[in-house]
Amino acid sequence: MYKLSAFILLSVLLTSCTSSPSNSAHQLTGQARPAITPAEVLVYNEPPAQFTEIATVTATSGASTIPSNTDKKADVLMALKAEAAALGANGIILTMLKEDVETDQVPMSNGTQQYVRNVTKYYQTANGIAIFIE
Repeated sequence: MYKLSAFILLSVLLTSCTSSPSNSAHQLTGQARPAITPAEVLVYNEPPAQFTEIATVTATSGASTIPSNTDKKADVLMALKAEAAALGANGIILTMLKEDVETDQVPMSNGTQQYVRNVTKYYQTANGIAIFIE
């Protein structure tokens, strides 16, 4: 029974490491343009001198059991770029990039005793303003 509990815990942890991909959304604040590829979208920490605002964009990564996971940061930024590219934006002014933490309680058993183990999951969240620069 102990091996079964260890297997279940390992399965939960591995599933947490590879859970669902990033998801994203937008809210139009201007005029959308023809779509471009995400590779054409640049990310700015500061607003450029001149630009046209198209939308606000948000993205959240899938869960990870590793804090400050750089792969998840890259995933969430790529999802943000894909969302902006679909609107024809060639830039994003990054307004927020943060890590959210969630703890799940997973029931366990060692064969004679049942207990709960906490599993911490980390999510990367990004917000930005999709823009077009002439």
